[in-house]
This record gives sequence, structure tokens and C-alpha cells, in this order.
Amino acid sequence: MSDAPTISNEVTRITCAVHPRLGPQVTECLVSLGSHTVLVENARSVRQRVRPRAWVLPGQQVDLENSPMELFRTTVPRDSAMQVIETLTRTLDLHTPGRGAVYAQNITEYSQLEPPVIVDAPPQESTAFRDFTLINGILSKAGGGERLTESALRLGACVPIVTLGFGTGLRDQLGLLRITIPPEKEMVQLMVPAHDAAGIQRLLIEDARMDRPGGGFLYQTPVSAGIVDPLLRIGRQEHAASMEQLIAAMDEIKNGTGWRKRFADLEDRQRDDRFITKRHYAEITLVCSEGKADDFVLAAMGAGAGGATTGRVRCLNSSDLEGGVGARERGVICVPTSIRDRVVETLREKSLALDDPLCRIQVLESFSVFFHQR
Repeated sequence: MSDAPTISNEVTRITCAVHPRLGPQVTECLVSLGSHTVLVENARSVRQRVRPRAWVLPGQQVDLENSPMELFRTTVPRDSAMQVIETLTRTLDLHTPGRGAVYAQNITEYSQLEPPVIVDAPPQESTAFRDFTLINGILSKAGGGERLTESALRLGACVPIVTLGFGTGLRDQLGLLRITIPPEKEMVQLMVPAHDAAGIQRLLIEDARMDRPGGGFLYQTPVSAGIVDPLLRIGRQEHAASMEQLIAAMDEIKNGTGWRKRFADLEDRQRDDRFITKRHYAEITLVCSEGKADDFVLAAMGAGAGGATTGRVRCLNSSDLEGGVGARERGVICVPTSIRDRVVETLREKSLALDDPLCRIQVLESFSVFFHQR
């Protein structure tokens, strides 16, 4: 059994979402910068496909179109985060609509490995924006993920990124209702302007019917910097520049997305108990060896966590620091901050008991959480 303790580090998690054909460029870029561990997860993006109506009828037909994506995640020292963001943006040409997105989140990570040393590069002018929030949705009812992504696109919020997972714990607390709710989950990520996050979240809850039993789980986490993909619609272009290109140009001119604020009036609406969100929560992300996620989740639930959503990821190594083992499982747990430290300590102890030197525990503030309450 490994006796090496897990080390606490204040680091930044970089997430890059691109089409699989750009995957080799992401890997090559991160390896050249010095990142020794890159986690990859299969995903899909959802956009609106605009077509002329059949039979030469006036108007347009709008459908949802899914495209394969890959999520690349790595952790880097905080003082190197902007360098990594700018290098990925330049290498992948992420300022061009449709190429993908990248964002950074400041986390506390517990691991037996020290964070990588990023290779220094010539200073670059920052092109990333710092006024984003990540809205995370976990849905299990049939059609829940589609309703949420459709609502997000109709609001013009962002390009939704969807991954698949397996729920543990929360479903077992729903009594007879659990019969109609499968354990399979869809996890939807929406990177939206921070000033509109509260309004967008409320509209999503209402439009996707998440204020009903089994409707899902929605929470926000902060983004320290990022580049968003504005290409919400694909199809025939009728003008010299698309709306997405104009939005991207205005973002650059205004040096941010604050000029887009649309939902200020929701702040003044009459209080509605159906849409009350909870504060003082934390997102705990667990990465462990394949086959051990259930043991970690059971330990976390014993410490007070309500459940977790787990899924498979693979690890790309540029060295043998992690033994050359590629198979991993990733779990997401959302808990009140009052029990956060207890859950984290329990997971750290479990990693030693299971002799899992590959275990990583990442903690991030979640400042707005919504789920249906009976």
C-alpha cells in the first residue's frame, strides 16, 4: 500500500472542448507546455441547424444538430494558466466561431503528484475574457437534456456541451419515483456571461421544467478566464457576416461580454419559491483508477454526500509519472460547504486504503445550486 500523502495545491483546471479532429493538436500543445497528465472525455455539442422550409414555403425550419466533441482537462499552476489559455487559443484558432472553447477554473487539488512545471513562453497580449460562469446541469428524465439544450440555444446563451454519466445515491432517495427515473445521466455544460447567469438559470429551470420532482440538478461554478464558441446556428448564410461573427467582433471591441446583458429585469421579479437557489455549496470532482469510483462514492455518502454522477475518461500521459495507466473514472459530487472538509478528508483516506496513487480530488466553489425540494 502506498504511504505517500495527498498534497494540497492551489492550481487551475484548464478545460478545452473541440471536435475530435483537433484533439491531436490539443494534446501536442499541452505536452509541449509541460503538462504530464491530460484527461479526455467524449462529449457532443448541440447547435441549431437552419434550413429553408420544404415546398418553397416561406420561413425557416430550425432543428437541433449534434456533433462529436472531446473535452480535454489538465491542471496547471495558477500563474501559468493564462499562458496555457493563450497558447491553446492561438494554436487552435479558437477566436474563429465553430472551432471550440477553452476556460480556466481555480481549484484546490489533492493529489500525490505535484502540479506540472509549465515551459515559459514569450509574453502575449491576453485575449481571453474574465466575465463567464459555468452552468452545470445533471438530468436523468427522458428528454431532460434535450429540453435544456434547446432552451439554452433559444435564449442565445452558448453552445451546450453534453456528456454522459451514471448517477449514484440521489435516485435511491426518491422512493417510488425512482422507478420512472433511470440511473443514466446527461451532464450539460453552459458557459454563459456572468452578469446574465442568474437570469439564464431561472429561465432554464422554468423552460426545461426542472422545478418538478426528478427534474434534475443545476449549479453554477466560477470561470476565471475563457474563450467561448459563439456559433449557435449552422446553415446557409444570407449576409456577408454571420450574427456569430458580429458578436465575436463586438466582444473583442468591448473587451468582454458585458454589453450583451439581457436579463436584468429578472432580478426585480416577484419572489417565487419554485426558483429559490441554495448558496454555500462546493463541487468535488474525483478522478480515480477504473473500477474504484463506486468505493469512493460510497465513502463520500457515508460522510454526508447525497450522491454522485460518475463517468469514464481516459488519460493521455507524456511521461510515466502515473504508471502509463490510461483508464480512469471521474465523479462529480456537490455538497454543502458545512460538510465539504469532512467529505474531502474521507476521500483522501479512501485513496490510501484503496492504494490508488492516481486519485485526484478537486474542490471548487459552487455559489448557486438548484434542485426540486419536496
